[in-house]
Amino acid sequence: MRLAELQARMRQTLLDGGSPDPELLALIADPPLQRERRLAVYRNNVRHALLSALDTAFPVVRELIGTDCFTTAALVFIAQRPPRAPALFAYGGELPDFLADFAPLAELPWLADVARLEWARNDALFAADREPLSPNQLATVPVAELPGLRLELHPSAWLHKSPWPIHAIWDAHQPGGGALEAVDLARAEAVLVWRQGGAVRQRSPGPGESALLAAFALECPLAEAAETAAARDPNFDLSAVLARLLADGVLPRPT
Repeated sequence: MRLAELQARMRQTLLDGGSPDPELLALIADPPLQRERRLAVYRNNVRHALLSALDTAFPVVRELIGTDCFTTAALVFIAQRPPRAPALFAYGGELPDFLADFAPLAELPWLADVARLEWARNDALFAADREPLSPNQLATVPVAELPGLRLELHPSAWLHKSPWPIHAIWDAHQPGGGALEAVDLARAEAVLVWRQGGAVRQRSPGPGESALLAAFALECPLAEAAETAAARDPNFDLSAVLARLLADGVLPRPT
């Protein structure tokens, strides 16, 4: 058996939880009666570590479907989509798409987007950092150059427009949050996630601010971004929104 084949078969044996591969058992140095037990120890350790990583990254998803259901779905996910990088904090980014296609949870169509929100929070925690743009720095830009100014979003920022109220669902599962029963599941909602001062933050921006942020993400000039936002919200106040984004550290200093 070649090394690459051995590694692939060992990985599958450790992840799928099925019957042990007889050829692999024969390669273990323990006495024959102890080989399956030794392999089971390795398998349980690997699956427990990956399950713990998913449990940490998706606590709201776990609460929404229950621990037993979450464990079952997670173990299927682990078997089908093993880690691609040697870092546990990076494991789980594919779970939202997996949940979207997981037939036993089809009656919860908003669950995948809640998982995307939780993964965005995980990404924000480990994203690269950049110095935030301050009001004083923005004030130094000549007035004639403001319309063409291209602002960006912080590397940790994630903006998602969901057909479901995923921010409200997430908030209902936080200490002091509202009741899930009070959430209107037919309401669409945008969510902004970012990191400020080492802490992950999130809120649901209005339609004008969402349009502005989406335009910034596309590196549109400030004048064009403001026009897009005003078209989405007649009451959009560019000065007030910019002041809030600067205070929150959502906009990094241009490089």
